[in-house]
Amino acid sequence: MFVIHRSIDVDFAHHVRGHAGGCINVHGHTWKFEVGLRAHHLDERGFVTDFGDLQRRVLDPIHDLLDHSLALGRQTYEEAEPALCELGQRLLSSRSECSPVAATPITLAGAETRFPGGMKVAVFPFAPTSERLAQWLHQLATGELADGRVGVAYGRIYETLHPVESIAEYRGPDPG
Repeated sequence: MFVIHRSIDVDFAHHVRGHAGGCINVHGHTWKFEVGLRAHHLDERGFVTDFGDLQRRVLDPIHDLLDHSLALGRQTYEEAEPALCELGQRLLSSRSECSPVAATPITLAGAETRFPGGMKVAVFPFAPTSERLAQWLHQLATGELADGRVGVAYGRIYETLHPVESIAEYRGPDPG
């Protein structure tokens, strides 16, 4: 069995709905999203898959969706949207007229960007915990890259790297 993996770092904040501790507060991390792919046989070029394909089809779109955003679950977003509009307007009123930030809508595997008051928010159909993001990553990679030869070994999320790693991993059902 051959296994490859590639990752990308992305900076964003999130809120964990219903958390009994500090994660109820909006807080941010430099996250690491990692995908492992597996294959029993290499392709004609000698690859499980080209690292560039994994980057372009899975990791770059994740970066575009999440980079410098606030990640929220859909229920929280819908309840907080009016307040987020006001907050976004207040926060972004300090933006220089000469350096606008593009507000490009993105939809990716059930998640989407919204721009209340101009502020970038990534809205997921679930509360964006590391575990759920790992499963989402696995499902996204499966939809983009899995075929009869290549499978997704895991989707792994590093919520924190320093001083101690905090990691969540999702492995789909054994294809075996």
